[in-house]
Amino acid sequence: MDQRGAGGRGYDDRPVFQPPTDADMEKIILAGDVEILVVLADRVGETLVKEKLTTSQMRNVFGTVRQIQMRWAADPEGSYRDAVLLRPKLAYYAEREKRAKGGGSTGMETLQKVLEPALKLINKGEVTQDDRQKRFNYFVDLFEAIVAYHKKHGGRNN
Repeated sequence: MDQRGAGGRGYDDRPVFQPPTDADMEKIILAGDVEILVVLADRVGETLVKEKLTTSQMRNVFGTVRQIQMRWAADPEGSYRDAVLLRPKLAYYAEREKRAKGGGSTGMETLQKVLEPALKLINKGEVTQDDRQKRFNYFVDLFEAIVAYHKKHGGRNN
């Protein structure tokens, strides 16, 4: 069933979340544009609160991301592999959330719509190991800012 009602709004009269543009995501992940990152993270954090994504659901994924980041210098190939494997994990978490909450919760799906394109950019074009690590760190900055804004906008554990 379509999540939109009339005028591109959800059935509860909230605007349907629009994922970031490819251009904005490239500016954040490839160029490290912190201004766009902050604006996007605020919008995403607020949306995730409205979609009832819990802090603990988000922190489960963020904890894995931090572990990858901390290992990167010692094991760049393994860490890159784990970063790429975050994409199917996000898809799994999004589907699990929808099934557990009877299709009414879309927070993890929204998070997936933001993070998956960012993860794809880590290896875009001719890239060195240093480029991959720098881009992954920009990805971590984005995710960390989303977590912070989620909390600012009233995100809860349950």
